[in-house]
Formats: sequence, structure tokens, C-alpha cells
Amino acid sequence: MNSKKGKFGILAKLLVFIIPIVIIGINIVAYTSGQMSSNAILAEVNEHMESELTANINDVDGKLQEIRGTAATLSSVVGETYKNTVIDTYAKIFKAVVKDNDLILGSGIWFELNTYRADPAYLFQEYVGPYWYKDGSTIVEDWEYSNAEYDYINQEYYLNAKAQPDNSAVITEPYYDPSTGIIMASCSSAVYNQMKEYIGCITVDMSLDTISDMVGSIKIGKAGYAVMIAPDGTYIYTSDISKVENGMKITEETNGLAAAAGTILASESGKAEYVSGKEKYHVYFASVPNVNWKLLLILPDTQINEASTKMLGTTLPLSIAVMIACAIAVVILARRIAKPLKGVTDFAGELANGNFTIEELPVKSRDEVGEVGRSLNEMYKNNKEIITNISEESGNINDAASTLSAMSEELSAEFAHIRDNMTSVNEAMMNSSAATEEVSASVTEVNNSVNRLAEETDKITEEVRVITERAGQVQKESREAHDSAINIANEREQELNAARAKATVVKEIENLANVINDIASEIDLLSLNASIEAARAGEAGRGFAVVAQQINKLATETATAVHQIQETVTDIQDAFADLGESSEKLLNFVTETATPDYSKFTEIGRQYGEDANLFGELSDKIAEMIQSIKMTMDEVNMAVQNIAGSTEETASRSADVTESVNSATQAIDSIAEQATNQQLTASNLSDIVNKFKLK
Repeated sequence: MNSKKGKFGILAKLLVFIIPIVIIGINIVAYTSGQMSSNAILAEVNEHMESELTANINDVDGKLQEIRGTAATLSSVVGETYKNTVIDTYAKIFKAVVKDNDLILGSGIWFELNTYRADPAYLFQEYVGPYWYKDGSTIVEDWEYSNAEYDYINQEYYLNAKAQPDNSAVITEPYYDPSTGIIMASCSSAVYNQMKEYIGCITVDMSLDTISDMVGSIKIGKAGYAVMIAPDGTYIYTSDISKVENGMKITEETNGLAAAAGTILASESGKAEYVSGKEKYHVYFASVPNVNWKLLLILPDTQINEASTKMLGTTLPLSIAVMIACAIAVVILARRIAKPLKGVTDFAGELANGNFTIEELPVKSRDEVGEVGRSLNEMYKNNKEIITNISEESGNINDAASTLSAMSEELSAEFAHIRDNMTSVNEAMMNSSAATEEVSASVTEVNNSVNRLAEETDKITEEVRVITERAGQVQKESREAHDSAINIANEREQELNAARAKATVVKEIENLANVINDIASEIDLLSLNASIEAARAGEAGRGFAVVAQQINKLATETATAVHQIQETVTDIQDAFADLGESSEKLLNFVTETATPDYSKFTEIGRQYGEDANLFGELSDKIAEMIQSIKMTMDEVNMAVQNIAGSTEETASRSADVTESVNSATQAIDSIAEQATNQQLTASNLSDIVNKFKLK
């Protein structure tokens, strides 16, 4: 048996390996739990702080929006009324605004120089800037700043307003007024007239005490607090009022906040951290819209991690107690396992030395160690029986291996003879396959030529079909043209006859013109007689003479008109004669020349169609012959393919047989080698079995 001195026992191994794992696992769980709880608490704090920031920023912005709205409204009123409103009227409006709003300290109108002329009292005053402010419960009107010394047109609030394209209100940076002890800011709004010309601005001065009180009332837990700063970092509100009064900036702080000032001033909102003493602080900040004042909520790290610290203080003693309990349990368990394992180890050592004369291992327990003991007993019995059988059969294996070796040599020789014959068969089949492939290639080439001829025949057939359709169309169109020409000739003849009939009307007009001419001649004679009688009547017949002259004039004009009608009738008759002659010639051309030509063209179209049909029939016969040739060549090609397939299959099977013979030869060689190896194995088994003690 091997000595076990200097080696770790089960107890030592369990204590060395399990206890550290338990300790590490418990610490990991405790640390992970602490981190998870810290992260969860931090996430909840972040969400709460963001909500708190949003709510307070909205409150501040709401108050500033109220001031902006007031300034914009006042500027609109002044811009629309400054040409006809006196200062006393404006005083009533502005005093009411200042009085009604607790945030507003004062408000004023600051006109461009030499602009306001509505009030006679200030007609020649260059600077017009009335200002109304609270003095206790009274609203006071002040003109102290309406002069060149103060020069309000170059003040910040005035320039801010003038830079705006409309009356949007602009709030200046907050400042501390030592005289009143109030943190203030000015809101200015440009005043434009109806012509969109800048005429001054409105200012509304406000107290930030209300906003400071609101920021000061923010409480975050036990130690958290709020701060408000201007865009440059100057304090607007902090619990130390002296910092506000002195205009101190957070970049000048000595308590560690200056380290976070860069992050705070560079961003509109976010989170920063700094360390003061041994305490870490978290700063949550956001900006008030339009003015960029920043509200800072500052929270110490200890307050955030207070819950997780308490949890860690509770879990640490529990972890230590669990580790001690685990160590005690491991020691007890190891001792209970070690004793039965020693018996198993001794029994296995005897078996390892080949001693199968010992008694079986006594096993009483039902645990894993007992299972190991029972398995060793079973192995002991089985191995003893196997080794005994091996000892008896090793001689038989040696004899069988000798016989098998001799038979494998004979089979190897026979398979070599078969392999030579199959090689010859393979060569013959390969030659036959090559010849078959040449025949198949020739048949394929012929078949391709037949296919191309069939394609050309199909094209010819299609062209014949198109020609036939065109011939039919030509014949149809020729027939329609022939019929149309005949119809046109008939219609023109009927129209000509009708025109000739209508020409008789012209003759009647000529007769009427002759009658009118005769009547005009008679009227002319009557007018002449009337003139003679009027001359005889002297002075009494002068009026009648005038009538007679007019009648004579009418008769002359009528004769002239009748003459023109007669000439026109003659021209119309000549035109009808020419039209009749031209129409006769046109009808003769259509009847004697055009109609026969259309008939010939129709006949040519018919003959063209018959020729196309004949050519189509010949093309169909050629296509049928080509199809027959194609079917025959397909049958030949199929036969050649069958021959080629049979040849390839035979060659393949021959190759398979050859491969099988080679495999069998190799197998026989392997069997011979195995037989030799079995002889050696049988000899080795005999040597090995002799090492075991079986009796």
C-alpha cells in the first residue's frame, strides 16, 4: 500500500477549498446586493431630483413669464397710443400694474430722444422717461433718470430691448441692491409704433425675493439643499446671504463646489459631483428658460447611501455567522466520510496489487461511500471470473489465430487473380463508352441542325401568315375603295342634276329683273310727265316737282340695279355651265378610269392572298417533314443515350467489383495481420494472467 503521509486528507481539503468558496460567495452576494440596492436608490434619487428640478424650474419660469407678459402688454399699449396720450393717463395704467403685482417693484417708459410729443408739458423735452415705483403702500412717479447725465438710452435694459426685432421681453442679469437689500432684475420690452419704428422701451423691475424664498424652501431629505446662480455663476440665492450681497460666484467657493463649477456652467442641465472634506456631494442642476439661471439641488452621498449602509451593517454579521456554521458542518461531514473511505481505500489497494484471494469488503452504509464499496465488491467478483476465463481461453485463441492466418493467405491469392480479370473488363468497357460518346455527339449535332431548321420554318410560317393577313387587308381595302368611288360618283351625279335643276331659278330671276326694268321705265315716264305738269302749275306745283324728281331718281337707280342683276345672273349662268362641264369630266374619270383601276387592284390583292396561302401550305408540309425528322433523330438519340447509359453502368459496376475485390484483398491482409496479432495477444494474456493470485 502507498503511504499517505504528507498528503491532504478529506477534512483538510474541504476546509481549504469549500470554506474560502463559501466566504467569497457570501461576500459577492453581500456586495452585489449592496451595489444593486445603491444603484436602485441612486436611480430613484435621480428621478426624484429631476422631478423636483422640473417642478421648481417651471414655477420660476411661470413667474418670469408673468413679468414678460406684463412688459410686452405695456409696450403694445404705448406703441399704439403714444401720439395722443398724455403722461397722466400712462401714470394711471402703470401705477395700477405696479400696485397689483407683488413681484413688481417699479415700471417705466423710456422714449427715444425727441420722440414723444403728445403731452404739451414735455413738448420740448429731449429725454422723456417717467418711472413709477413702490414706496411702502404708495406708488411714486419719478423723473430723476430723464436727463443726459443718466443717459438711459445707453443703459443695459434699453440696449437689450432695442436689439429685439419685436416687443419680446428681455430680462437682465440679477443684481443685489444694497440700498433696499433686495435681489432685483429688470425686464425690458421694445416699443414699436404702427410703422414698425422703434420709439423706446418699457421696463418692469422685479424683486427676486419671492423666487429666493421658493428656492430656500426646497428641502431634500435631511441634509439636501438648493442654490440658484446666474449664468456666470454669481449667487442669486444661497443660505449664506453674505455671498449674495458680495456678488460671490461658485467658482470662488472653497468648500469643493468650485471643482464642479466647470460642468455646471458649461451645460444647461445635468449632474456633477464634488468632495468637501471627507464627504462626497451630488449636484443636480437645470436652467430656467430664456434667462439661463441655474437651479442647483445639492445632496450628500451619505444620505443617498444611508439605506444601503444600514443593510450592509445588518448582512455582515449574518454572513460571518453563516461562514462559521459552514466550517463546523464541513468538519463533521468530513469525519463521517473519512472513516469508511479508509476501508474502501485499503480494499482497492489489494485489488490494484492483483490479489483476488482477499475477502469482500463489508458494507453497511446507504450513502455514496456505501455505493462505492458495493461497486468495488461487484468489480472484484466480475474481474476474478473474467481473469480466470481469460487464462483458460488464451491457448484456444492461439490455435485459432494460426489456422486463420493460413486461410487468409489462400484467399489473398485468389482475389489477386480476380482483380486482374476485372481490370481487363474495365478497359474494354471504357473503350466502348468512348465510342458511344462519339456517336451521341454526332446525333446531338444532327438534332441541333434539325432544331435550327424547324425554328427557321416556324419563322417562315409566321411570315406567310402575316403576308396572308396583309393580302386579305389589301383586297378588303381595295374593294372598299372601289365601292366608295362608285358611291361618290353616284352622289356627285345626283348633286349635279340637283344643281342643274336649281339653275332654272336663275332664269326666273332674270325674267323678274326684266319685269322690274320695264316697271322702272314706266315710272321714269310718269316722273317726266309729273315734272312737266308741275312746271305748268308754277309756284303751286313746286312741291310736286320735288316729288317727281325723287321718283325719277328712284327709277334711275332701279334701272341701274336691274342692269347689275342681269349681269350677275349672266355670270351665275356661266359659272353653272362651267361647273356642269367639270362635274361631267370628274364623273367620267371616276367611272371610266378610277373604278376599273380599283377593280384590277382588288384582283391583284386576291391573287396575292392565294399565292400566300399556297406558300403557307408548302411551309406547313416542310414543317411536318422537319418534325418527322426531329422525332426520328430523338429516337436515335434516345437509343444512343440508352447504350451509353448501359455502358457507363456496366463500367461503373465493373469498377465497383474491382473496388470490392481490392477491399476484400485488403480485408484478408488485415485478417492475416490480425491473426498474427492475436497470437501475440494470446501469449501476452498468458503472461498477464499469471501475475494475478487466483488460488
